[in-house]
This record gives sequence, C-alpha cells and structure tokens, in this order.
Amino acid sequence: MAIKPEFAAHTPPQARSDDWHPLKAHLSKVARLAGSLAKKFGAAELGYYAGLWHDLGKYNPKFQQYLKQCHEAAIADAASLREKVPHASYGAKLAAAQFQPLAPLIFGHHAGLPQQAYMNNRLAKVDQAVYGEVIKAAEVEGIDLAIAATAAQKLTAIAQDPYSFELLLRLLFSCLVDADYLDTETHFDPDSASQRRHTLAVADLWPILETAQQQLVGSAQDTPVNRVRAEVYQACLDAALLDPGVFRLAVPTGGGKTRSGLAFALRHGVKHGLDRVIVAVPYTSIIEQTVEVYRDILGRDAVLEHHSAVKPDEGNEEDARSRQAQARLATQNWDAPLIVTTTVQLFESLFANRTSRCRKLHNIVNSVIILDEVQTLPAGLLEPILSILKGLCQQYRVSLVLCTATQPALEGETPYLQGFAAGTVRDIVPKPLAKQHFAALSRVQYAVPKDEWSWAEVGQAVGQHDQALVILNTRKDALAVLDELTTGEENRDHLFHLSTLLCGQHRREVLQAVRERIDPQNPRPCILVSTQVVEAGVDLDFPVVYRAAGPLDRIVQAAGRCNREGRRAEKGQVIVFRPQEGKVPPGEYRKAFEETAILLQRDDLNWDDPAIFEMYFRRLYQGLGLDTHEVQPYREVWDFPEVAQRFKLIPDDTTAVVVNYHGLASDRIQRIRRYGLRSGDLRALQPYLVNLRDREFKETEELREPIAPGVWLWQGSYDDKLGISVGSSAIVRDPTDLII
Repeated sequence: MAIKPEFAAHTPPQARSDDWHPLKAHLSKVARLAGSLAKKFGAAELGYYAGLWHDLGKYNPKFQQYLKQCHEAAIADAASLREKVPHASYGAKLAAAQFQPLAPLIFGHHAGLPQQAYMNNRLAKVDQAVYGEVIKAAEVEGIDLAIAATAAQKLTAIAQDPYSFELLLRLLFSCLVDADYLDTETHFDPDSASQRRHTLAVADLWPILETAQQQLVGSAQDTPVNRVRAEVYQACLDAALLDPGVFRLAVPTGGGKTRSGLAFALRHGVKHGLDRVIVAVPYTSIIEQTVEVYRDILGRDAVLEHHSAVKPDEGNEEDARSRQAQARLATQNWDAPLIVTTTVQLFESLFANRTSRCRKLHNIVNSVIILDEVQTLPAGLLEPILSILKGLCQQYRVSLVLCTATQPALEGETPYLQGFAAGTVRDIVPKPLAKQHFAALSRVQYAVPKDEWSWAEVGQAVGQHDQALVILNTRKDALAVLDELTTGEENRDHLFHLSTLLCGQHRREVLQAVRERIDPQNPRPCILVSTQVVEAGVDLDFPVVYRAAGPLDRIVQAAGRCNREGRRAEKGQVIVFRPQEGKVPPGEYRKAFEETAILLQRDDLNWDDPAIFEMYFRRLYQGLGLDTHEVQPYREVWDFPEVAQRFKLIPDDTTAVVVNYHGLASDRIQRIRRYGLRSGDLRALQPYLVNLRDREFKETEELREPIAPGVWLWQGSYDDKLGISVGSSAIVRDPTDLII
C-alpha cells in the first residue's frame, strides 16, 4: 500500500496506486491556471487567489482521513466526499474575510454558484476550531492567506455597476472551475488531458476560407444573386477591419450570409487577435446546414458542434473515436477556434449557476459571437440578454454580429428597452446598399386575402398546386389542414408533415424526402404542411407558400422558402391567409400577430424594405414586458440559483419520451434496460425524443414505460405522417415548435 502524504488533494488513480495528488501542488497549479485564464480580462490576481484557496478545506484532518479510507477501499474517485466531509466552506470563509466577492466562487466550485443568504448561513456554521486547524496547516505549507491589495482594485476597475459585477463573478467562477477540472483531469486521466491540444487557430482558418472564396468566385456565373453575394462578402471583409464592438448583418434570403458572416468573423479575429468564433443559431436544423457549409470549406476538425442532437462521426472507427473524444473534451470548455452551438446553450450557460454549464464562459472572452436569426430571441428575456451582451462587448473584447434578414430594433435606450447605445451598432452592409440587395433579390409576390378561410378552403387552395408549402401557427392547426388534404386521397406519398410531433430523426428524413421532390432537376408533386419549424434558415425552395397570419418577421421568413434560388421565370407566390378556426398562441406571439394585422392593412406596405422591421419591432417591444421572469433583480443581489431557474429560453413544462422510430433506437433501449442509464445514452437517444406538455404527459401514463429514472419509452401510436398521437388534449400551443 502506498504511503499517503500528510496533505493530499486526491487519491491515486487506480492505474498508479502510489501516485497521490499533493494538495499544495494542486492549489498552486489551479491558482496559476485560473490566474492565466482570468488574465484575458485583467483579473489575473483574482483568479489566482480563487484557485489558491478553493480547496483549503482539504487541510481538514477528517478530509485527509477520508481520502485514506477511499484509497484503502480501492476507490479512486473521492467526488462523493464533498457530501460527507465538505471542504468548500473553509476557503470561502477565508475569502469572505479577505475579499468577499471571491467567497461564492470558492463555496460553489463543486455544487454551483450559491444564493448569498444560504452561503452566509453555511459559513456562519463552520466549526471555528476546525477552521483554525485548516488555516494553520495551510500556513505551514506556505500557502499565501492574505490577498494582495492590488487584486481587490482589479475588480472595482472592471465592474462599474451591479450587472457588470455579477458578470465578472461568473467569468471568474468559470476560470476557477475550468482550472480545477483541468488539473484534476491531468491527475486522474492524463490521456484525456493530452488530447486537449489544438493545432488550429483562428489565424489558420482565415487563409483557408480566403482561398476557397477565390475559387468559388472564379467559377461563379454572373447572375444577380451572385453579384449580391459578392457585394455582401466584400462588405464583410471591409467591416472586419473596424474596431471590436456590435455589428449588424442584414442580408436578404439567399444573399450568402452564412459564408460572408464567417469571413467577417475570421478576418476580424485575425485583425484583433481574437481567440475564437462562436456561431449561435436557434434551430438544430440550421446548425446542421451551417456546420456542413463550414466543414466543406475548412475541414471536419476545424468546427466544433455543441448541441444536443450532434451525431457521431462515421468512417474509420479509430479516427472517429479519436475525433469524438476530442470533441467531447472541447465541448466541456469551448477550447476550440470555431464553435457552432444553439442560442439556448449560449444564453442558458451565461445565466447558469452549475459548474458544468459555467465552465466554458471564460472562453467567450476575446471572441466573435454571431447570433444567427437574432429576431428569434424571446422578447420576455431581451432585457437580461442585452444586458449581458453589452457587458461582454464593453469589458471583455467580444465582437457581436446580429445576423438576420429581419433585423429587430435593439439599438437605443428607451423607457421600454435598454438596448445598445444609439450609434454603437455598425452596419456591416451599409443601409443604402442593403436596401438595394433586398430589392434585387425580391423573388416573391405577397397576397393577403380579405376574407377568413376555413380549413376546407385552405385545403382546396393548396390542392390546386403540385408543389406547395403550408405553414400554420400551431400543431393542432397543421393536423387540421393535413386532415383536409388527405380526405378522399388514395395516395399520400406526395403529402408531408413537419412539427415537433415528429422525432428529430423523422424530421430529418422528411426534409430529405421533400428536398428530393422539389429538386428542379427532377420535380415531383410535393405538399408540405408544417408549423414554424421550417421558417428560419431551412433550405427549401417551393413555388408557392401559404402562411397563416402571424408575426411579420415569421411571414417574411416563411417567404424565404419560396423561390429561394430565384430560378423561376416568374416570382413565387406567398399567400397570407387568416384561418377561421385557427388559434394564435397567447403572449408575445399574439401581440406580434396583432401588430402585424395593423401593418397588413396598409396599402403602401413594402415587403422588400428592411426598414419595416425596425418600426415593427419597436412597436412590438413597447407592448411587451422585456424581463417578464424578473431575472435582472436577482442578478443584482447575486442570487445565482434563482437567476438560472428564471432564465429559460425554452419553457421547462415538457417531458421527453423516447419513440423507437422504425426500430432505430432498439439497441440503445435494450442496453439501458440491461445496464441502466450510462454516459452518452441520452445524447444517443436525442434523435428519437418527442416532448410532451405536462398535461399530455399526465394523460398518457398508460402509453409510456419507464426504462430508467426520468427516461420514458413511448408505447402508444406513432404515425409515419403525423408522428406521435396524444389524443384530444393536443396541442393548441407548443413553444417547442419554435426550437428543433
């Protein structure tokens, strides 16, 4: 049996039974690493002391005795120890006396950032005698227990108000957590630690894109679309040389914003020495398209996908395992040059309190963030979102790109919206040029029938076309239109349906089948009935689109699926109809619907003028609460758990069930039944999940089987056209329709 040192941080790994992790070495290494990470934003000393003191509680003799017992019992992971011999309170108590803002970081470095009253209550109950032993032992080992005066000055220099103060604490917490994880990983799993070496940087990616663009331009035909794309690309290159800050990229559908936005970000990053580009998109369907574009240009290893539906690599098994391992490690802390993720992952991490979510935050510093389809950000959370984005841009060398064809009004400080300061949001494509682009790429005509339409009339109108897309406001409305279209139809092969009633794998197959049928080289009949899941960024091109009246930006986004490539001799047709029987979801969506109804009455409405969206969004924001969950007041008082609970981009009133779609999930289901839930199981099941609202979930108890804690297997019906069937209780409103 190996001899344990007097003070250890961790037991030996099982493979090396004599390799204890000395406590002083761990504290010193974490301090240096956390300080190095925090140096990026001028807080190196604060990061250093947070790291140096985070595990002071391990000088407790009881903790050391427990480590010895763990090793003797051949347990190489003392993670459960924090429940039996808590150690975070001792370093937090010292921090509270020396420099209080460090206390919650140290107190929460395992369990998560705490609520202040709870932490103070716990610190007040720390045994003074044991605390004295801990401090004495740390002094004997030469641990610096007095914070430098210059360290405290750093915090007040960076943080000017309660929100910037709270953001700084989050970023310092991220530095501490990542440093602690990295040093612990080096001790327990040196092989994984060695895989955290990246050979690519932003500066390496930019010349690859530049070369690919020259090749593309050299082979491109001289068409109006390609001329617009070339002008957008050049505007992005020109704007990339400007100082970091907030930028607006307004490009009409088909204008090449995915490629041009990346060019701006990479060239801007090279110009200003930024570390990474983070592309955040609202829908995983767009992520898959975006990642495919980026990887075609830059190579597979250049792009890190971080979202719940990411699929395993295929091909050479050994190489695939290596790539997956590296990607898994990189997603923990976003240590990669180009990251494609969801807006949910980005913002819920920025407002999180758990260590796993917060670990990556320091790597947002010194980066370019592209918010694609920025108009999809929920109005009820705009105030906290804009607050934290402004903080990142003002203090942490973040450049932000607001990217969409339907730009929301996020600039200016008014009684109803504290947006980016007037004049600080710079247009990558100058407004006069952007207006020309929208006019040049006008590929559809809009029609707004005066009378309301019954579902029968919708079905009759749609049935006149060989190819058409119909977009409804709710899943229930989509099912009603499907019912009309299938009445009397013997062959349903040309009829397709998309909504969150379908699992992800089913939706992907539907989109693939639809794309094959609307291919202009081999066109076949195709009617697609969908909810809003197809509106933003999904690459579809129909000759006609029927859109139930809804928010203005949604209508225009729907029009982006009509004559998308401009190949047709005549303009595409977009018919905006008002359903007699349809229902509009309440809240923000209904308010947007009402504002749009007013605009639709105007005879001079110019659908191709991007300026209409600024007017529309300003009116919309005036009538809505922009912090409806009261996130900001809890940020002011450092109530981190409450902030995390209140900030939800997707309402958490749903429960997922597993659909064994065509038997594709059988192997994983059987493995869970036999061995229980293991690492990677939930991610593997993601393509086969359908979310049920709370009421639907309760009413279908007899139709689902628990196969692991919190994992339910759907035993009810699942239709190859309609998806999951939950009976008459469905489905007037489902916010998950907005997120694939």
